[in-house]
Amino acid sequence: MSQPATLSRIAAVVPGSALHHRLVMALVSAALFMEILDGTIITTALPAMAHTFGTTPVALDIGVSAYLLTVGVFVPASSWVADRFGARHVFAAAIALFTLASALCGMATGPTMFVLLRIVQGMAGALMVPVGRLVVMRLTARDKLVETLAALIWPALIAPVIGPPLGGLITQLFGWRWIFYFNLPLGVIALGACLWLIPDVRETARRFDWAGFAYCSTGLFALQLGLERAPRHADPVALGLTLGGTILVVALVRHLLRVRHPLIDLGAWRVTTFRVASRGGSLTRIAVNAGPFLLPLMLQAGYGFSAFHAGLFVLTLFVGDFTMKGFVTRILRRFGHRPVLVVNGFACALSLAAMALITPALPLPLVVVILVAHGLVRSLEFTSLTTLAFADIDRDAMGDASGLYNTAMLLSGAAGITLAATAVHAGGALIRLVPHLPLAGPGGDYRVAFLLVAVVALLGQIDALRLPRGAGDTLTT
Repeated sequence: MSQPATLSRIAAVVPGSALHHRLVMALVSAALFMEILDGTIITTALPAMAHTFGTTPVALDIGVSAYLLTVGVFVPASSWVADRFGARHVFAAAIALFTLASALCGMATGPTMFVLLRIVQGMAGALMVPVGRLVVMRLTARDKLVETLAALIWPALIAPVIGPPLGGLITQLFGWRWIFYFNLPLGVIALGACLWLIPDVRETARRFDWAGFAYCSTGLFALQLGLERAPRHADPVALGLTLGGTILVVALVRHLLRVRHPLIDLGAWRVTTFRVASRGGSLTRIAVNAGPFLLPLMLQAGYGFSAFHAGLFVLTLFVGDFTMKGFVTRILRRFGHRPVLVVNGFACALSLAAMALITPALPLPLVVVILVAHGLVRSLEFTSLTTLAFADIDRDAMGDASGLYNTAMLLSGAAGITLAATAVHAGGALIRLVPHLPLAGPGGDYRVAFLLVAVVALLGQIDALRLPRGAGDTLTT
């Protein structure tokens, strides 16, 4: 390309231009991919990390869930922070902190230090991605919203699938610490792109709801810690944390409904399509998010697979995800959101239950069929839920609705890890109680766990069945 043409193309990268919008989308998608990847990439590395720290793989799941939970806790504040300090400055600072925390995670010498650094990394991720997504949505016209939302879904689908095999490969070739060190060059590139591309988008910042933030952060942390502890230590501490967290979350909801400038505006919850996508959809997402965590652990701890080989099985899910990409919009326009969510939701539960059949004795073609099928339905489910959530939301309310939905979505990721760990412990207890159970044997506790997770996915279909006919048609007609 000639120099004048190059300069002309660079000059075209101005706020509002089509090229600028595409580049901002690419940057935000890359940041979202990096954030979610760091939430899942360590799953296949947990046995190696546990060996280094002198603990067990399941005990280290808090390193995964603490990261995801911290992201969810701080997401509600991201919109206010962006309006107060400007999207460009917040996005750049978040990338820098995320990169620094990644490097320090690689230097961790014990589980406590590692978890604390993952919390810092989660705080940075909570500002990095939602602020970038908010910029994209404010730059996107209503008629392009479906395509934009669908594009932003793909990092959330691909990263959890790519993460385990990539983490296994890095662990096997270089050691688990390099999982975090590889973020350094990516962070530097992302920071430079941010300073070049992200406009200083901001609106008038309302008064910050400190009381709501206190309720939100302490309540969710206490609840999560209680749920993490309960499967291993059903003691008064676990009960107190769980009960106290629940009380604080209830107090948070009451507070948000009463104050003038709430941390999270719950107005979008009155919209049926948003409520169904957030409530029942969260149950489905919790169950589906448990799958990529359970599968590599079952293959490694249950059947003795290497981290890399276990990751390759998880990678098979991506075949289904990628295949479904070209059909989602056509399926939704042909059948509508309600029929798709009802039928596909049951298919999600069935495919999760089918994973309990996976053993070293099961023929490889059948294993591939099960995993690809699950990839197909999880892709369709996630995209359908996200587009449904914003189908009937006014553009003026898009920011608050986006923050509320992102919080529910990210918390479902953390809850998925907790559900997986709880289900494994419950599966082990059930096998000890009924030793002649058909699923008993190597990997039996994980196989039972998949059945329990499938039940949770079925519970998520109750809301889908209540959707009115024609729900979500405003975005598909």
